[in-house]
This record gives sequence, structure tokens and C-alpha cells, in this order.
Amino acid sequence: MRKSLRLVQLTLLTVVFTVFLADRSNAQCSIVSTNGYVVNVSIVPKTIVVSTNNCQWGYNYNVGFDYNISITGPNAAAQYTLQALIYCVNNQVNGAYALPLNGGSGSAVTTTNPAIPHNGTAYGYSAPYVPCTNATVSTLQCNAIDLIIQGPGIPYQQIHCNNIVSPLPVDFLYFEGEKNEKGNLLNWAVEAEYRNDYFTLETSTDGVTWKELTKVKGAGTVQEAKTYSFLDTKNTSVSTYYKLSQTDFDGTRNELAVKYIPLNDFEFRMFPNPAAESKVHIDFSNTSEDAASVIVRNELGQVVFGANLEAIAKSGKTTYYSSDLDLGQPAGVYFVEIHSGDQLVERSKLVIR
Repeated sequence: MRKSLRLVQLTLLTVVFTVFLADRSNAQCSIVSTNGYVVNVSIVPKTIVVSTNNCQWGYNYNVGFDYNISITGPNAAAQYTLQALIYCVNNQVNGAYALPLNGGSGSAVTTTNPAIPHNGTAYGYSAPYVPCTNATVSTLQCNAIDLIIQGPGIPYQQIHCNNIVSPLPVDFLYFEGEKNEKGNLLNWAVEAEYRNDYFTLETSTDGVTWKELTKVKGAGTVQEAKTYSFLDTKNTSVSTYYKLSQTDFDGTRNELAVKYIPLNDFEFRMFPNPAAESKVHIDFSNTSEDAASVIVRNELGQVVFGANLEAIAKSGKTTYYSSDLDLGQPAGVYFVEIHSGDQLVERSKLVIR
């Protein structure tokens, strides 16, 4: 159990907690000093650093993380104390004791070096523990962060930033679909899976009402890229939306992507995904004469970006579009929609780190 280091008078200090949704763990605290300035601390666990390459009988580890610290507002001042505690499996503490007292951004590694035990046999580990070669921020459940802080107008204290949003049980890469002589061929790939029970494919003719098409068994927990495919021979005479979802072993279901296969030729690509600094490239082509546009929605369904796509070439009935876009959005999960006229022709998930 974690213990608060000091009680804080709420009349003296305002603490604001914010959760950022992303495909990687993320936590942020904003602390308002009674002197008027604000300290913003963002911690993003990124990697697991193990102390040995041969983990036959257990291992010790630290957490590599990115940080971004800003001190803004009137009477801004450097802190006397600024430390982070990253909690992983079994509430193990990974201490980060060298955060810059006057703000800044960068990367660092914790120093506490807790231990992951074996289960009594060589290279044997019991869930949720994993061998060192497969250890990740997700598998070691590094999903909570405390901040220890003291500075002018901020009494010494330990505060809980938030429960970090866990990444999806699959590191999703892409979902593609195309017509061939046998039917609509759907392909998707993941970089890794954690407790992944199965995938579900659903179909819709309007993108609103969905009907289950099939389930495809997942690989459970694997730290390697895998590809999956399914041939739909039932929905070849109409334009069809396909929704790909994933369900883990406890029944939690996550929507991954939506793909549209029209009767006419259509092609869409978006990369990189995940994207850094909210910049993506979109290639899009179809045979419609209608103007094409892109709309980006956040996880609440709110439109946060919109733009018309400019055609770069035309060959016969096919029009080609290619655009570099700066979405101007913070880290999180978004849904990118391509519209041709008033018709939604593509909806894909985008992660911004």
C-alpha cells in the first residue's frame, strides 16, 4: 500500500488531474502553486530495461520513460523536490529521482530495480510475469504514477497522478480489404498480443447497423508480429463496411478499425500510424466524381479536424489524392474518416503518440 507523505490543505493548493488516451501508457499532473504558477508534469513509460540478458532464475528491471515538465505563470520558480514513482506489477515501485527541478523534457530510466521472480523452474514465469526477453510496459502492468513535489507555494507531498490508461491488448498495425475473383479478402496485422482471445468481423451496408460475420481466434500472448485474413464470399454484390474488433480473455472488447469495400474500385492508405507530432500522409483514390474530404474525430465523436483533399492525378474514371496533413492534435486515439461527397467511404483508427 502506498502512503501519503503529508496531508495537504485543499485551501492552499489546487491539483488538477488529466488522463490522456493513447496507445501507450501516459499520465499527467498539473499542480497550482499558491504563488500563482503552475507545474505540469507528463510521464510516459516506454520500455522495460532488464539487468541481464540471461533471465533463467528471475530478473531485475527498471522502466525507461519520457518526461515533459513545464513551470509557467506568475512567480514561476524551480522546485525543491520533483520525483516520480512508476508502479508496475504487484505494486512494485520504480523510482525516478532525477527529474529536472526547473522544467524541461527528455528521457530517463528509473533506479529502484525491483525483482521479477521465477516460478521454481528454469526460465519459468507465471502470469502476469513474463521472461525478460518479452517484458514490456504492458505485460509488467506499469499503469500508475505518483509524483513527489515541493517548491515555493507547494508544500512537500506525494500525489497520485492517475491510473494510466492501459494500451490495447494488441499492438494494432493495419486493417485492409480488397476484392478478388473469389470474394472480399480482409487482412489485418498486429505487432504483439497480450491476453487476446479472438477478433470479430462485422458487416454493415450503411455503417450504422452491424451484423456479426465471423470470429477469428487470436494468439493469446505473443511478442511477435502476426497477420490474419478472412475471405468474405457472402457480401460481394453490395458495397460493404467491415468492422474489426478484438476481445481479450476477460471479455473486454475493443474496436480497432473500419474498412469500406465499394462495388467500384477504391484505395486508401494512411501512414505513419502510430503518428508522431500529429503529422500523417494520406493516399486515396476512387472512381467517384464527387469531391473528397477528410474528417478527424476524437474518442467522444467530436470533429477536431477537417479538410478537403486535392486531386493530384486522374486516369480514366479513377481520381488520385495524396496529402500531407498536420492534424494539430495532442497524443491520443482518433478516427479518420474519408468522405466522397456525402458518403463515408473509409473510417480508420489513428494513434498519435
